[in-house]
Amino acid sequence: MTRPVVHLYTLCWDEADMLGFFFRHYDPFVERYVIYDDGSTDGSREILRAHPKVELRDFPRTDPDSFVLSHRAMQNEAWKESRHRADWIVVTAIDEHLHVPGRAMADYLAEEADRGVTLLPALGFDLNHIEMLDDAGLLVERVTRGRPRLAFNKLSIFKPEALHETGFGPGRHAATPEGDLVLPPHDTLQLWHYKHLGFERNATREAIQAKRLGQTDRAEGFGQHYLWGRERLRVFWDEMERESIDLADADAGSLAIRPLWWEEQGMRRANSAPLPRLVPAAPGAVPTVSVLIKSYQHAPYVRQTIESVLAQSFQDFEIVVTDDGSTDGTAEILRGFTDPRIRLECRRENQGISTAMNATVARARGRYLAILNSDDWALPGRLRRQVGFLDAHPDVAAVFGMPRAVDENGLPTQAYNDFTVPLRFTDFSRRTWLRFLFFQGNTLCAPTAMIRREAYEAAGPYDPRLTNLQDFDMWIRMLMAGQNIHVLPDSLTAFRIRDGMANTSAPSQEARLRSTFEHSMVLRRFKEMGEVLFSELFEPEEIAHPDEPLPLRLAQLASKIDRAEFRSFALHTLYEEARTTKQFNALRDWSSRIDALGLRGIEERENRVHAVAAEREALAADRDRIAGALRNAEEVLAQERAAAEAERVVSGERLARAETEHAHLSAERDRIVAALRHEERMLAHERAAAQAERNDLGARLHAALQIQQRMERTLWFRSARAVRKVRRMFRA
Repeated sequence: MTRPVVHLYTLCWDEADMLGFFFRHYDPFVERYVIYDDGSTDGSREILRAHPKVELRDFPRTDPDSFVLSHRAMQNEAWKESRHRADWIVVTAIDEHLHVPGRAMADYLAEEADRGVTLLPALGFDLNHIEMLDDAGLLVERVTRGRPRLAFNKLSIFKPEALHETGFGPGRHAATPEGDLVLPPHDTLQLWHYKHLGFERNATREAIQAKRLGQTDRAEGFGQHYLWGRERLRVFWDEMERESIDLADADAGSLAIRPLWWEEQGMRRANSAPLPRLVPAAPGAVPTVSVLIKSYQHAPYVRQTIESVLAQSFQDFEIVVTDDGSTDGTAEILRGFTDPRIRLECRRENQGISTAMNATVARARGRYLAILNSDDWALPGRLRRQVGFLDAHPDVAAVFGMPRAVDENGLPTQAYNDFTVPLRFTDFSRRTWLRFLFFQGNTLCAPTAMIRREAYEAAGPYDPRLTNLQDFDMWIRMLMAGQNIHVLPDSLTAFRIRDGMANTSAPSQEARLRSTFEHSMVLRRFKEMGEVLFSELFEPEEIAHPDEPLPLRLAQLASKIDRAEFRSFALHTLYEEARTTKQFNALRDWSSRIDALGLRGIEERENRVHAVAAEREALAADRDRIAGALRNAEEVLAQERAAAEAERVVSGERLARAETEHAHLSAERDRIVAALRHEERMLAHERAAAQAERNDLGARLHAALQIQQRMERTLWFRSARAVRKVRRMFRA
C-alpha cells in the first residue's frame, strides 16, 4: 500500500519542552510541517529551524485585537496551499497527539482513503500528570491517565481536495465543513490533549496566555479559561485528577462525551464492510481490472488521470488507452509514461467517442473493465472498493458510484446532473432501472463504472452513430440482456466541470440539440424487448390499447410525455408500425395533435415575434410622438429662457439702482445717527450743568434756612415778634 503524503499545520508559542514529544509522535507519518511561531523566546524557534521537515513562519495577527480570531483564520486558510500536494491534512496543536491505539497512522490513513473517507474527527480526551516529564519516548505510552472532554472532539484530519472549507470555530472545538464529506464507519481516531503536565507549569502558562488575549477576545469571551487564576485552576485540576482513568485499554467510543457535532450535522459514513485484501499483480498474468481511457485533446489533464490510476492501492490492473487523434500534445504525454501496464494506441485522426471506446474495450484483457475519462481522475480506493463489491456480488454485472464534481482547479463544485437520484430508488431491480431509463433518461455516471467483461459481450459494441448518449444506449442494452446494475454512494471519480462548457455532457446548445435527437433514437431500443419483459416493466392500466403490437404500446406510453424526444419517438414508431386502417387513422390523429417537430413552439415563437414587432412599431410611433412633444417643449423652454434672461437684465439694472439708493440712504442714516449721538452728548453736558446748579441752589437754600432758624431763636427776634403781635391787636 502506498504511503500517504501528510502535511501538518499548527501554531507554536514557547513549546520547547513539548516539541520533542510532538515530533517523535508525528514524524513517522507526517511528510511536511508548516508551523507558525507566535514570538517564542524559550528556544522553540531554534528547535523548529533545526527540524528538516519544518517550514517555520511567523504567526500573522490578521485581527490585531484578537489572538483567537487570528488563530482561527490561519487554521481555516493555511492548509489550502497543500491541495494537490498532500493526501491528508492534519490541523492540530503542539499538545494534541492524534492516534489510533494499536494502529500505525500511515496504514490507518491509507485504509480510510480506500474506503472513501474524506474527514476524520477525533474523540477528545484530557490527559494529565503530576509533573512535566523528561524529554524521552512517546507521551501516548508514558501518560495514559485522563478523562473524556467534549471540547476536544475536533476535526483534525481531512482530505484537502474533498473539502472546500473547514469552517473551524474559535479554538477548533467545532466545525461546519463544506465539500464531499464522508466519515469513517466508526470513530476510532483519538485526540489526547497534553496540556496538564504539572500544575505549576500549567498555571504559569495560563497566566501568560491571559496577557496575550486581545480586546475582542475579552469582549467576546474567547479563551476565558486563561483568566481563571490559580485558585479556580486548582479546583479544575483536582477534579480532573479525581475523574481520570487509565485510557490505555479503554473503549474510547463508549467513553466519549456526546453529542458529537459531526453526527448532528448528518454526515454520511463510509461502508463498514471489510475491504478486499491487497494482492500484488502476478507478472505476465491477465490483470483483474482493465482501466479504459479514451483521450482526445486533454493535454492539461491526462497526466493526472494516469497518475491517479497508478497510485491506486489495488495494483492488479492494466491501463488501456486509445488516443483519438489528439493534436495538442496529449499523445506525447501518454508516451512519456514507462509503466508496462499502460497499453497505448494512438490514432491518426479523430473517429469519435463510440469508435474510440469500442477499440479500447476490444484490447482490454481484464475480468473487470473500469471506465475513466482522460480529463477526470480516479479517487483513492476506487478500484479496491469496486473489485471487492463485484467479487462479493456475482449477480451484479456493473457497479457505478458517485462522481465528485470539481472545477478546473480540482476543487469541489456543482455538477450538471444529479447523479444521486439512484440512491433514492427503493431497489436496483432491472424493472426499476428500465422504467426510469424509459420515462426519465440516463442518471448513471459512466466514468465511475466498473463492468464485467461478459456484460459488454452480451450487449455488443457502442453505437458509433451516437456521441452524447452512447452510454445511455449501452446501459439499456445491458439491462435488456439480463444484466444487473448497482450504484454505490461512494465518490469514486473526480468529474471535472471545465470552463466554457467544454465538457461533451455540458448543457450547451449543440449538446442539447444532439442529445434530444439521440434520445429519440435510443428509445427505439425498447422495441427490442419481448412480451415477458414488457409485462414486467409496465402496469396494465398504463396501456390504453393492450391489444396493439408491443412497439405501438410503447408509442402510446411515449405520446403521454410532453418532451420532444418522446413525441418524435411516438410518431415515428406509429408511422413505421402502422399496418391496419385503425392504425392509419390513429397516425392521422396523432400527427395532427402530437407536435413531433416542435411546430407549435415555432408558431408560438413566430406569434411572439409578430407581437413584438407590432409592439415595436407602436413603441416607435410613441417614440416619434414623444420626440415631437419634446422638441416643442424644448422650443417653449428656449423662449422662456430668453424671456427670463431679459428679465434678469432688467432686474439687474433695477438692482443696481436700488443698491445706489441704498448706499445714499445708508450714508444719510449714518449722518443722522452721528448728529443724534452729538446731540445726546450735548444734552448730557447740559443735564450735568443743571444738576450742578440745582445742587448749588439747594445748598444755599439749606444755609438760609439754618440762618433763619438761628435768628428765630434769638431774644430780639422773639421780642420783635411779640411787638408785631401787639400792634396787630391794637389795629384790630
